[in-house]
Amino acid sequence: MANTLKISKWMRWSYGIFLGMLLNFTLDVIFSLVYKNYKLFQPIEKYILAIFLTYIVFELLFFINNKLNSKYSWNTSPYLRFGLQLASNSFIAIIIVEGLIWGFVLLTQSIYYIRLLDELIIIGLIFFTVLTYTIIDLGLFLLVSWRYSLAELERFKKENAEIRFESLRSQLNPHFLFNSLNTLSALVYEDAEKAGLFIRELSDVYRHILENKDNEVIKLKKELDFAQSYIQLIKLRFGNNIIVDTDVSNTNDKFQIAPLTIQLLIENAVKHNIISRKQPLQINICIDGDTLIVKNKLQLKGSKEYSNQMGLKNIKSRYAFLTKREVEVLVDGKEFAVKIPLL
Repeated sequence: MANTLKISKWMRWSYGIFLGMLLNFTLDVIFSLVYKNYKLFQPIEKYILAIFLTYIVFELLFFINNKLNSKYSWNTSPYLRFGLQLASNSFIAIIIVEGLIWGFVLLTQSIYYIRLLDELIIIGLIFFTVLTYTIIDLGLFLLVSWRYSLAELERFKKENAEIRFESLRSQLNPHFLFNSLNTLSALVYEDAEKAGLFIRELSDVYRHILENKDNEVIKLKKELDFAQSYIQLIKLRFGNNIIVDTDVSNTNDKFQIAPLTIQLLIENAVKHNIISRKQPLQINICIDGDTLIVKNKLQLKGSKEYSNQMGLKNIKSRYAFLTKREVEVLVDGKEFAVKIPLL
């Protein structure tokens, strides 16, 4: 994220001329108010010198502030950066201006009495100018940060809406319907009681999806109850070839979770792994403190099914919107595990 104002070469010449004339005129106004005999309109040479000094000083300050960005950026240390920039810029600007002024005086041998009040006025004007510049720099950073935050918020909202739609669509896709109806047609002829159970569980699955499609989070217990309905569908389809072990006895009633998270992780395991009598798929669901863990034996299919790679990506994006804690995906060659932060 950009946090400094980008100024072109021509803009630098422009601000050098404008600020040089403005600062010199301001100084003349102050001196004319302090001293009765001081002329408000000074020779053009003074304005040219002021423009030159302003350009040199601000070019050097830009260089110093760019160096500060590498170690004390506005993003990481805004308060420290403000203090360091104000202190360093003020000190350098005062040294340069006073040094050049007195160097010019000595070279031209136009020595005059040093008035402490005059020096204090010049130093005060320099400090006020640097303070104003630093506040503007901070203001620009805050403005850019605010606009960036708004853009990120809108992006997360959009992704969250897409995730909800994707979750609903993933259940309504032809593969899911085909597999469900195919299983149901087989059960109707083989076991009417199981067919009835399958229809009830399928109904519960769709009802849960429709009821919670607009919710950002739901109670963990409610999501686990829904997961049981989905697990029953999977077991009716694959029989003893799939084993889902659920150990959630230590569930805290206050925990919440994003809807359909468990179902998507189970579906992901079913989609990508072999499920057969010789190689039954083992899926474990457990809770460790404030983390839900869903893991399965890694027995990948030889020919991969088509996947848009949106399942885990959607879950990660949704949790990035809900919490600062990250969704962890762990693969060790034997197991595939996903750790979901409970809210």
